[in-house]
Amino acid sequence: FRGTAAYKADPAVLHALEQSAAWLEDAGYIVERAAPPRFDEAADLWLNVLMNEASGSMQGEIERVGDRAIQRAYQSMLAHTSVLDKDGFIRAMAMRTTILREWSAFFDRFPVLLMPVSLERPFLVDQDQQGAEVMETMLRAQSPLVSTAILGLPGLSVPVGLSDGVPMGVQLAAGRFREDLCLAAGEAIEARASWDVLARLAF
Repeated sequence: FRGTAAYKADPAVLHALEQSAAWLEDAGYIVERAAPPRFDEAADLWLNVLMNEASGSMQGEIERVGDRAIQRAYQSMLAHTSVLDKDGFIRAMAMRTTILREWSAFFDRFPVLLMPVSLERPFLVDQDQQGAEVMETMLRAQSPLVSTAILGLPGLSVPVGLSDGVPMGVQLAAGRFREDLCLAAGEAIEARASWDVLARLAF
């Protein structure tokens, strides 16, 4: 999975995916290009569910004891959140079940999904302090992480090397309770990556 029609992955991210796909093929995997169902909807659902839950609990603590940086980042996220009443929240959780069912059918055909960790390179320090417009881009870039999180699916991040000195990796996702599939594919990628590079990433 390489991104959506609305948000294409950075070339360095695509290179990491292509390299990892080649390594998986070398390990005996059959690699096909496929997109999971309702990917953007799942990512949007994560933000709306998380932030509406936070508004009743975590928001008060952020305002009371949080520093200016976390308050600013929180407000930037809140700017992209739909306010849900009780019925709206119930509908959101029902939609989560629907999307999870469709992803489960997807994993019946494609047991492991190779996808980015993020659609962008690692963010700059304090990038989340640059306002709501920048935050929107960051949230969209992180959609591969949050789409699996809202559905409660296992995901494994695997380092694959460096791009202009910046660590790059890929994410492996699978159906519920199939962490073993992610770990097996991750082991195959790790075995073919440069150990010199991985050692530099670790220290």
